Amino acid sequence: MESANEKSTEEPRKTDPAHTVRDQDAFHYYRGLIGQIEIALPQHSSRVLLISSSIRGEGTTEVVVGLGLTLAAAMGRKTAVIDCNTTNPDIHRRFGVSDVGLDEHLKGRLSLERALLNTTVHNLYVMPLGAGLTSLASLDRGDFQALVAKLRETFDYVLIDSPALGVNPEASMLCDMVDSVVLVVRHGGTRREVVRRTKDLVERAGGRILGVVLNKRKFPIPEFLYKRL
Repeated sequence: MESANEKSTEEPRKTDPAHTVRDQDAFHYYRGLIGQIEIALPQHSSRVLLISSSIRGEGTTEVVVGLGLTLAAAMGRKTAVIDCNTTNPDIHRRFGVSDVGLDEHLKGRLSLERALLNTTVHNLYVMPLGAGLTSLASLDRGDFQALVAKLRETFDYVLIDSPALGVNPEASMLCDMVDSVVLVVRHGGTRREVVRRTKDLVERAGGRILGVVLNKRKFPIPEFLYKRL
């Protein structure tokens, strides 16, 4: 895996974890969230998490990036970030890498080593969505399950950035392939009933809600609340 970037066609631009997560205080909040995850999933040697939301604009990618950077840079956990956010695939831009990845790998055009790019952050790897995957309805379930199984063998954490389940219900097919689902809720902007419907959707799909990240609070430093629904 360490040589993945040597085979990629585009060199990554430097990513500054402190800048992306804002500052060390934000790292503290993410570490608290990670601590809650590890308490909730104590038996797992590796953890595969789907990060999603009820509606667009709640900040799932922001949370995925913050968690990934904190896990890798501050806690030494080997972490893979997989972009499945067909609505707004932004992982490759956040880390300055090529936009090829998941779609090309699942179609047999790109090996796992070339699709999974090591970033300039030690222990942090990303797999962009790819150029041709516009809906998760076209995703081959068996192939994706096989990919998750391979990543689980190598990484401490696998974080999957998902489109909003409330408006992209096809994303619910991922819910029973992961250990748990973390919902991102925009503070002051998403009604409890909407989140409850998303929770029901996840459970009907065979998934488990681990908790909620309360995002985009109006503080100079991001503050996150982790709690059970």
